[in-house]
Amino acid sequence: MRDGRVVLAVTGAVDWATAGALRATALEEIAAGARKLVLDFSLLSFWDSSGMGAVASAYRSASQVGASVALAGLSPTLEKAYRLTGMDTVVPLHRDVCTALTAPGSEDLRSAAEGPLGRRGP
Repeated sequence: MRDGRVVLAVTGAVDWATAGALRATALEEIAAGARKLVLDFSLLSFWDSSGMGAVASAYRSASQVGASVALAGLSPTLEKAYRLTGMDTVVPLHRDVCTALTAPGSEDLRSAAEGPLGRRGP
C-alpha cells in the first residue's frame, strides 16, 4: 500500500468459483486501510455476474469508510458488458492503472452511497 492506494491485479476468469477470493482480498485491503482500491482487469479474460457482485461488495465496503474503488483495463468486450449493467456510473472504469490512480479521488462518496449499489434508508 502506498499513500492508501492499492492495486489488485486480477488475471484469468472471475466467476462463481473465483469471485469469493476477489471479494475477500478486496475487503481485506479496505479493512487494512486502502483509501483508493484499483482493480486491474487488464489480464482478465472472463467475468460473470459473480465477479460484478464482488466489485459491488468492494464498493459498498469502501464507501462505508470513505474510500473508493475503480476498475482499470477491461478489454472492449468486457467493458461493453460492464457498461450495459450501469455499474460504470457507480464504480468508475479507467483505461489503465495509471489513469485510475491519478484520477480525482472519485465523486463525493456520501452521495454515491445512495446510488444503485449503496445503502438505502436512513
